[in-house]
Amino acid sequence: MHWTTCQLAQQIASPLRGDPDLSIHSAARLAKATEHEITYITSSASDADISSCRAGAVVVEESLFDVASDQLPATAYLIVEDAQAAFLEILALFHPVSSRPAVGVSPGAHVGVDLVCGDQTNVFPGASIGDHVVIGSRCDILSGAVIGDGSRLGDDVVVYPGAVLYPGVQVGNRVLVHANAVIGGDGFGYRFEKNETQPAGAYVKIPHYGTVILEDDVEIGAGTSVDRGMIDATVIGSGTKLDNQVQVGHNCRIGSHNAFASQVGVAGSVTTGSYVRCGGKVGISDHLELGSGSSIAAMAAVVRDVPAGQTQLGYPAGPESEQLRILIAQKRVPELLKTVKTLQQRIEQLERSLEELTAAVPSRTAETKSAA
Repeated sequence: MHWTTCQLAQQIASPLRGDPDLSIHSAARLAKATEHEITYITSSASDADISSCRAGAVVVEESLFDVASDQLPATAYLIVEDAQAAFLEILALFHPVSSRPAVGVSPGAHVGVDLVCGDQTNVFPGASIGDHVVIGSRCDILSGAVIGDGSRLGDDVVVYPGAVLYPGVQVGNRVLVHANAVIGGDGFGYRFEKNETQPAGAYVKIPHYGTVILEDDVEIGAGTSVDRGMIDATVIGSGTKLDNQVQVGHNCRIGSHNAFASQVGVAGSVTTGSYVRCGGKVGISDHLELGSGSSIAAMAAVVRDVPAGQTQLGYPAGPESEQLRILIAQKRVPELLKTVKTLQQRIEQLERSLEELTAAVPSRTAETKSAA
């Protein structure tokens, strides 16, 4: 699919500077774009990035237009307020979404009793739906997905192959559950008890009677697990995005519009506010609260509550300014060790000199007495 720069400008309602008839075949990254491709420039682009650009057309923010046009005068420019957002619109033009198939409830799916489906919902061959399940309109339950008894799904939900929703899970509207995610498995809860058959003690499973609630516009990444609560529900708030291979323990209440990167581990009974962000491999201990707007840097270990709006990092995690001072100090450790070793050598040398002087004083005193 080819577009002219004029057509692309019209699609995103932007002014155009340059050749309106230039044919654009695709969209590409700044460093990779060629003469028949379009890219975008934001404030994060360096002068070297801009000067090396070979794109035929560029989406650029108005504040950067003069800089870009000076370095690349022959390029066509689409001038916008938000270059990335406009570029994403253009990118979608080159990758149109295929229309949804009209499968309905396939005869090849395993469907329990009393299934209720909304309009235009597809249950693909090989999917497994339990008893008394309610699925909203325009949903896609793909092959290999499993929906447990009594679960309820809202409208425009997609459950990808291999994903499992245990019985009783509640899902809001416009939720995506990616492949091999597990929603509603038992939490990691056990009692350690001693009895006649196990005098040294054994772990006894604590039943989990709660459920999981995924609110509207949640996205669950591939291979992610969200455990059901013991009594109440584990809740993932509206708009929250969990990356691949994230673990959320039982009884957690994750707030709205949180974003957790891959391999974040959240222990049981953690509560977060809105707009909390966690980098990759963050570990959060149980029964903690992360305040709204807080951010946790990658690989941090959170062992105490995090105040709202605060950024923490490190192991164990602490406030950013404090941890940065620690990191800077740690980098100086090799130099400090050298200094300590040098000082230790000088002290030993001074001690030897002092011992020699001390030993010399009595002999000189004796010589003086004999001479008298």
